[in-house]
Amino acid sequence: MDRAAVFGTAGRGFESLRARQPHVLPKSERLLLWSTLAATLVLRAFAFFRYRFDSDEQQHLHVTWGWTVGKVQYRDLFDNHTPLFHIVTAPVLATLGERADILLWMRLPMLVAFAVVVWATWDLAKRLYDERVALWSVALLMLFPPFFLKSLEFRPDNLWNALWMLAVVGLVRGWRPFVIGLLLGCALAASLKTSLLLITLIGAAIFMIVFRRERWNARWLEAAVGFAIVPGALAIYFISAGAWDQLVYCIVTFNGDVVLTRKYLWIGRALFPFTSAALVYAGWRTRNAPHRWRWYFAIAMGVFTVTLAGFWPLISPRDFLPLMPLAAIFTAAALTRAHRPLMAIAATIAIFLGALYYYADRFENNTDWHVTMMSQALRLTHPGERLIDVKGETIYRERPFYYALEVVTRSQIAQGRIADTIAQDVVRTRTYAAQADGPMWPPEGRAWLSDHFVNLGRLRAAGQWVKPDGSFTIGVPGEYVVLNDRGEARGTLDGTPYAGARVLAAGAHKFEGETGVCVVWAPAYRRGLSPFHLRDLEF
Repeated sequence: MDRAAVFGTAGRGFESLRARQPHVLPKSERLLLWSTLAATLVLRAFAFFRYRFDSDEQQHLHVTWGWTVGKVQYRDLFDNHTPLFHIVTAPVLATLGERADILLWMRLPMLVAFAVVVWATWDLAKRLYDERVALWSVALLMLFPPFFLKSLEFRPDNLWNALWMLAVVGLVRGWRPFVIGLLLGCALAASLKTSLLLITLIGAAIFMIVFRRERWNARWLEAAVGFAIVPGALAIYFISAGAWDQLVYCIVTFNGDVVLTRKYLWIGRALFPFTSAALVYAGWRTRNAPHRWRWYFAIAMGVFTVTLAGFWPLISPRDFLPLMPLAAIFTAAALTRAHRPLMAIAATIAIFLGALYYYADRFENNTDWHVTMMSQALRLTHPGERLIDVKGETIYRERPFYYALEVVTRSQIAQGRIADTIAQDVVRTRTYAAQADGPMWPPEGRAWLSDHFVNLGRLRAAGQWVKPDGSFTIGVPGEYVVLNDRGEARGTLDGTPYAGARVLAAGAHKFEGETGVCVVWAPAYRRGLSPFHLRDLEF
């Protein structure tokens, strides 16, 4: 490719693909387009406040919180993602402070990433096709259920996708190689999946060279310098903070161990030679396609998909976010060139709306449970006090157990690769608050928490229900009260009259007097929570 090269001067030779004049839509199509865009924005505003919080959002926000209180990612709290997203969102969280509805507020920065991806899709589609395709590409992308829902969530994938799309637009527009490299370096600092995107760009370029005999005047050194800046700066910081070994463990070793928990990973790898051969054959058959950039991005989509399916250990819809804008562009181009374009577009929109209604849980309000839990967390614990939760769901409190109990951690605990030290860590750190019981707790830690914590609603506090014979056991030494359904109970505790909160050591104790009573961590009672009055407290 003479003038349109990866990391080269790609803009001017591309003008032949652009429509010189704006495409005038028929009135009926214009009405459908603007109605679709308006409906999409209304649904997005509706879903913003009602679509359920993914546990990953809570985990990421907990890591972001760590930066606001002087903790260093990986060294002071576990995370198996690259750090740029958490670093850049930390100032926003610090400004907002502790609040129960924080996840709703932290979805606001995601709108910036969403706007960048939408703009980049429009710009790229206009250059690949024309304004009509560009408008429909945006409409279809915004309505496509996986993109619609994932782009709402507080997660690094949205920053990653925005940086990738900026790099793609820069590639086509002919931006300086340094800038494109810098964008891709930032993308790597936001997600390790950028490695797949680099393979995608280079792989598609190789296809172009081999099958189309194009010349690629790539200025790789300039791009490489830009690419290295952000990852290099982060590496220097973590080394200086004494967190480099933990970073390598969390990002490389821990994520690498995922393959040990995936029984069927061999299938994708076994199929890789065949899917690669199919892609090579498709590239050869279409090598004479007239529009080089359309052909390049179609091949790029194939390279990404084949590589992801063949080697990535955990595959989810969000992994395909970088392909969704390209897929929207090619889909819009096909629909607008159908025999009856308006009918084809309307049918596609109807399918997307139906799927969106289903996958968005009928737009029911599923955010209030987390706001309620956060209200209780902020009432039950004060800054500086620890709380044991599954993945960081309570955001603002340090966890005594290092690992986030996501599926990879739980699988490795089950295999004995990671020790379940929840009980020991809770006792060692004097942690008196815990998230509610549930299946995501590992069996040993779950059993210990169930024995030594009592339910307060969405959370639990250290304590135990007193048995009919008056015996009970304390798991975490500390200050406790004995309660009945009216307040503090009357009786004798360990042989002396009970007259209020008392420091109890770990181990067996006995209360004689009233029956049906409960021993609870004293600060929980002082802060208005009781196992006798379970309710969704407002903060």
